[in-house]
Amino acid sequence: MKFNGSKKQNVWAEKIIGTANLTDDQIDNLLRWAGPTMYAQGIMDVGIIIDNRNNLAGYADSLSSFYKLTPDEKHAVAVEAADTIRQYAKEV
Repeated sequence: MKFNGSKKQNVWAEKIIGTANLTDDQIDNLLRWAGPTMYAQGIMDVGIIIDNRNNLAGYADSLSSFYKLTPDEKHAVAVEAADTIRQYAKEV
């Protein structure tokens, strides 16, 4: 897997991936769904890895679950996420 960040970020992301012990399916989920990515070339957005380093395997699994949803279910998740963010913004 290659990364699209700076040299330092890419080294860090490589270490995170190495210690996460991800399955091939989890790595494929990250490449395929965690955009922006260049899936065919195996290039991953380094920010996705760094931002989710504390639970990378769980994030990869959630991507797989999300993309199995129907369009209506995906819309409902997006609406719920937007409402949560809107509520948080009001509180801050």
